[in-house]
Amino acid sequence: MAVTETSINDIDMGTTVWMIASTAFVFLMIPGLGYFYSGMVRSKNALSLVFLCMMSLAIVTVQWVLWGYSLAFSETATNPFIGNLKHWLFLDVSIKPHPNAPTVPGAVFAIYQCMFAALTPGLAIGGAAERIRVFPTIIYVFIWSTLVYDPIAYWVWAPNGWLAKLGVLDFAGGCAVETASGFAALAFYFVLGKRKGFGEEKWQPHNYLNIILGCSLLYFGWFGFNAGAASLTSGRAGIAFLTTSLAGAIAGLTWVALAFRIEHKYSSFHYCSGAVAGMVCVTPAASYVSVWAAVPMGMISGVCCYYAIEANLRLGIDDCIDVFAVHGIGGILGVFLTGVFANKSVIGLDGTQSDGGLINGNGRQLYIQLAALAVSAAWSFTISFIILKIMNYFPLLRLRVDPEAEDHGLDFTELGEAGYSFMHDVANLHNSTPDIGATSPGFHEETSLEHPHTRKAVFKESSPEMATAATTTASSTSPPSINMDVKSNSLPV
Repeated sequence: MAVTETSINDIDMGTTVWMIASTAFVFLMIPGLGYFYSGMVRSKNALSLVFLCMMSLAIVTVQWVLWGYSLAFSETATNPFIGNLKHWLFLDVSIKPHPNAPTVPGAVFAIYQCMFAALTPGLAIGGAAERIRVFPTIIYVFIWSTLVYDPIAYWVWAPNGWLAKLGVLDFAGGCAVETASGFAALAFYFVLGKRKGFGEEKWQPHNYLNIILGCSLLYFGWFGFNAGAASLTSGRAGIAFLTTSLAGAIAGLTWVALAFRIEHKYSSFHYCSGAVAGMVCVTPAASYVSVWAAVPMGMISGVCCYYAIEANLRLGIDDCIDVFAVHGIGGILGVFLTGVFANKSVIGLDGTQSDGGLINGNGRQLYIQLAALAVSAAWSFTISFIILKIMNYFPLLRLRVDPEAEDHGLDFTELGEAGYSFMHDVANLHNSTPDIGATSPGFHEETSLEHPHTRKAVFKESSPEMATAATTTASSTSPPSINMDVKSNSLPV
């Protein structure tokens, strides 16, 4: 396929400014993802997830400049599977536009795509939350981005990628971002196993405000994620904005309704999970479908992802932060439904030629979408599994923390820091009490799931006398400004 020649004379200031702003939007999704994840785990691991998401940004930025961008988007590579090294170290990446974005400088397009690449391994890391070491994770992110993300991105988006030439419709990352991260998270489960106590102890999110904050940042950033590369003058950027917002809203409401049937309570956590699932689903379709199509896509993703989580629990799969259920299943649904709802009149608003999807009578598009899903999911899972297995053969690169570190929490054992300042006071109290054996807060805590908002901290490994001693000491020695009642919700889980 001939690559379209681009010229600096075609650069449009409005489109360039919009893509730069969208880059900043997508950047905010990375700390947003960290906060979203941190609220869903126990407090002793909260900070580590925010840190790992930000480390993903740092590592992938280096990898992207070194060779990632060239491997994923090289316009001069002739093979259909991977790019060449023409742009390694960002050589020749400056003002000349890339064929995928002919009206913006190449450097702007490159950094915009860097945010996508940095976000994706951050999503996958959620599958190993509460049990993964930092240094091996840094190595893994670099290797995974090179061997998994870059090839899939090239297949789907590069001018000579084989799926692009086949005619796959994936506007903003249903294959390379959502499906790839979801199946990489599943590989984490099969290699690292379950968290200690999974199935025996019951855990709840420790900070619902973090979940809402993270969801809000993700929601905001998703407008740049889905609409950033769409044409402004043709109206496709506006359509992407609308479909993203509508799909998130419909899926969030659907999820809340499903949860209400069981819990008879309205849950902020369920709304946030549903909203994310809806936006995941509409990502590959955002600028390809009519606005009304976001309604069925939101409803279908809300129902399917909700029950995917239920299925994981029944099967005993420790999908800690529901990465596979939301991003893996949501990505699969999105890519497939794009083949159903893609509308050639919407795609053609900026002059792009397409036969649309099933609603335009183009049933062949469904087979192309399924082929893209199959190879993306299989490649991500297989290569992720192999990388993790090989790394586990080397003690320095072993990904899972030891059981004692897992008990203490990754914030203390891996970072030496606490996500909440008052936890230092709790830790000092535990250290000053003989035979308690806990050097960090939350070490011997268990949470009940009898009700979504009920938590009760207990000492699992200590004798009743030792737990009583700890409670007595807390009431007699704690500063007046700190509530140290170990049975209250003030002790984070």
